[in-house]
Amino acid sequence: MPPGQAGSAFPLDCMTSIRRLRRCSLPRLDRMHEAISLEIERLGDRINSLEENFERMVQDEASVALSKSHGGYQLELDRVEEQIDSYQRKIETLQEKRETLEEVRQAKHLRDEQVRILGSDFRVTLKDGVIFLLILCVLTLLTVEVYNIGAPGSGAEVKLRLKEGKIEQIEILAGGQEYSQLGIILPSPPGGSQAIATATTKDGVLTGCEIVDPGSGYAGDPVAVLEPSFSRSTLWMFWIADTVCCLFFLLNFFFECRLAKSKRWYWKRNWIDFVTSIPLPPIHLLLVGAGSMHGIHAGRVLRAIRILRAIRALRMFLFIWRGMDHLSSIMDVKLLKRSLLYALIAMFGGALIFMTMERIQDGDGSFPEALWWSFTTLVTGGFADIHDPSTMGGKILTVMLVIGGMVLVGVFTATLTSILVRDDEAWQQDDMEEQFRRLDRLEKSIGRIDQRLDSVIGEKDPPES
Repeated sequence: MPPGQAGSAFPLDCMTSIRRLRRCSLPRLDRMHEAISLEIERLGDRINSLEENFERMVQDEASVALSKSHGGYQLELDRVEEQIDSYQRKIETLQEKRETLEEVRQAKHLRDEQVRILGSDFRVTLKDGVIFLLILCVLTLLTVEVYNIGAPGSGAEVKLRLKEGKIEQIEILAGGQEYSQLGIILPSPPGGSQAIATATTKDGVLTGCEIVDPGSGYAGDPVAVLEPSFSRSTLWMFWIADTVCCLFFLLNFFFECRLAKSKRWYWKRNWIDFVTSIPLPPIHLLLVGAGSMHGIHAGRVLRAIRILRAIRALRMFLFIWRGMDHLSSIMDVKLLKRSLLYALIAMFGGALIFMTMERIQDGDGSFPEALWWSFTTLVTGGFADIHDPSTMGGKILTVMLVIGGMVLVGVFTATLTSILVRDDEAWQQDDMEEQFRRLDRLEKSIGRIDQRLDSVIGEKDPPES
């Protein structure tokens, strides 16, 4: 297709929705891709020509010209530079369209191949629906396991006894009931090291607490958090269900990868699917119960359990991101995902920098508290209620987070609004096009009337002999 006819296949003034592009056949998508590529090449040649013209004008001192346009003045160099910028913006828009078109081409080819193998489009849709339900299932299991939602047991109370800034004894005030397992989370003192302790239960009742590391820097009346957790048998059931789902994910991943036209495109687009489909080994289950060991080894075991728990929390976040990726196939939330990703990077980076520059004096100074401060500063700008920075680095970080939050929240809100009002904009555009069509018909009618008047006047006034 010639470049001048590109608009007939792919409108250059607006982005065709992905949903409508999927209805096109592969040959048509190929022609649209070729038309856009030719137009990008033509615009690139035009930019090169303007760049050469610009260089000649720079060297030629006699070519200085000042023109008046739209009530303002413009140098010839400004006009050429303005044209170059305009063509570059058009190329960027066309490149984005071409990337979207390439995404649809690859996805449609993969879909057609799956239909050919499975026998019908309904079976492919059913397969994707089952995969999405399994994702929700694994995400639910991870959330329940990481945060111990619904773990049995309640009523236990302990009191911490201090000596010289260290935890000397954990006194059991109430044993509680119905505990399968119980963990003790000791506070992290500002400027000190966090203590580590383990709990022992018998017949669902807290019977003993052992201090593995007494920590340092404690003062006042620190409070320990008793966290009930599931039994080993329940955790093994969670792991088996997770592993079975992951096997389905891996089977589906390699099945689709084999059918994809471009393996590189598939890996680039679905690498997060592969990472989340790898089942984690049950190291945390093997280490559960090892906390009752004495000495330094028990402390290392407990720290390893915390690291594994953080890894599982990260995997839970990746599954959330994977679910958003499936949602993006229904709605165009590319910019929403991008703004959310930038917000998460800013939030975690701000928390790490904050912990490095200054500590929260009124709290425990832990990473969760720093993360909450960073989140509040980024989203609402209301940081003073949690901690008002006192160092110069903390103040600069706060300013950067507040400004960055204003931008990211604005982009997120504007993008979500544009998605919700897209139908209204399309209706307004259709109405404008209808008005233009009416104007064209009116102009043609006036032209025909003028022709008839000219012919009538010519008949009444015959030429003189």
